[in-house]
Amino acid sequence: MVDHANIMVVDDEQIVRDLLVDALTDKGHTVHACHSGRQALEAISANGYDLVLLDIGLPDMDGFHTMAGIIEKSPDTPVIMITGDATIESAVGALKSGAYDYLRKPFQLELLHKTTSNALEFKRLDKARRESEAALRESEERFRELVENSLIGICIIQNNRIIYQNPEQRRFYGTLAEKPLNKLVSYVHPDDLEKIIEAYHQLVAVDNGSVEAHFRFFPSGARGKDAEFRWVQCRASLFQYQGEEAILVNAMDITRSKELEHILRVKSKMISLGRVAAGIAHEIRNPLTGINSYLYTMEDLLSLEELGSEDLQVMKQIVEQMHVASNRIESVIKRVLDFSRPGAPTMALMNANAPMEDAMKLSAVTLRKKEIQIKASLEEKLPKCYGDAHLIEQVILNLIDNAVKAMEIKDNSKVLRLRTFSKNNGVYLVVSDTGSGIPAGIREKIFDPFFTTETDGSGIGLAICQRIINDHGGNIKVGGNRWGGATFTIELPIEKRVDSR
Repeated sequence: MVDHANIMVVDDEQIVRDLLVDALTDKGHTVHACHSGRQALEAISANGYDLVLLDIGLPDMDGFHTMAGIIEKSPDTPVIMITGDATIESAVGALKSGAYDYLRKPFQLELLHKTTSNALEFKRLDKARRESEAALRESEERFRELVENSLIGICIIQNNRIIYQNPEQRRFYGTLAEKPLNKLVSYVHPDDLEKIIEAYHQLVAVDNGSVEAHFRFFPSGARGKDAEFRWVQCRASLFQYQGEEAILVNAMDITRSKELEHILRVKSKMISLGRVAAGIAHEIRNPLTGINSYLYTMEDLLSLEELGSEDLQVMKQIVEQMHVASNRIESVIKRVLDFSRPGAPTMALMNANAPMEDAMKLSAVTLRKKEIQIKASLEEKLPKCYGDAHLIEQVILNLIDNAVKAMEIKDNSKVLRLRTFSKNNGVYLVVSDTGSGIPAGIREKIFDPFFTTETDGSGIGLAICQRIINDHGGNIKVGGNRWGGATFTIELPIEKRVDSR
């Protein structure tokens, strides 16, 4: 509702002009009166008006010509036509000429105010509509610019067809618009097809409005042995487009990232291989050196013309030492094979508290002899998870053994803490000690084969632990704690995972 407006009254009769001016002024409006069409057009050019009340019969030009000039000069100003000779033809003519409404002389003031109020409200709503439309057009234009210039490929799927692709989408994946979805399936790598179909079903399911997936895509559609494919990371979301349900797909080409990831993975493997090779060489070099020394000694003895009983005794000792050295080499090879070809875990639903409790029972005597206090905090209602209880127990025993060794060299309070809890679809097993801890600089290396800080350690135990946990689809991490010792945290997934991390 407009309370105060700037209104122009155009009528050649002084009495009517005065009546209109007084009536509208009483309502709080500012009113300007004109007696001819020419005067009205001059006024409309010089001033802006919210509403014009215009008599059809004017001395210099009729109201229709005057209204045409008003509409030309101020198209947003509504006009109410006034006539003393109202006929159907004149009413229709007024409305056809662009008038908002018309009044017939003589008119009641109540009708005047109602018509005037409606016309002003119409102008207000029309102005708001035009401003909203302009803002919407501006917003759509900004959005279109963002979409058209986005570095991410964007497309819209509706009625099982791609109806829009931005330039980035077309640049990487070719022109796919208007192609049905069942044809686009052939562009997906066969090994990723099942994953894409499953993601689509999740997307259209109830309460699942968005999914993410990465897959391989053939831009040309050709899937031969030598066909080039690209890695794609995409997110699909349901939304309303032009009144119908559609799918908005944001796709990013991650081929280069995948290539770099592969290079880093190969580099990491080569580094690990180098460490393993260095470890094997270190472990085998000493016994081989001993074997060579024994062989030289035996060769010297065999060069003697006669062998005494003492010589024979020395040769027996040499053979025994060579057996010891040979067994040591065999042990190294066995540990390497155990790491490279570990037994596959027998996965079954289990309560992770069980292997923790079994490991504590087996370690109880050792802990008591070493005067190590054990504090356990196992979650009573721990969710079951998939795993091999025997292998998990083996991992916990290894961590307890390492903790015992770390606390042997300290004189302060020796406490071993075992804890289990669940969080974020995972079961966690924690082993903490009050030993000397593991420096932050070498925490990333302690799971590498043959890396050890102990003088008599093999460096293979934690590597096997990590391999076992990875085979369970989980992970194992090491950190410090407030007692100055080390804390190992194992995460096992509650849901069974096919692929290990």
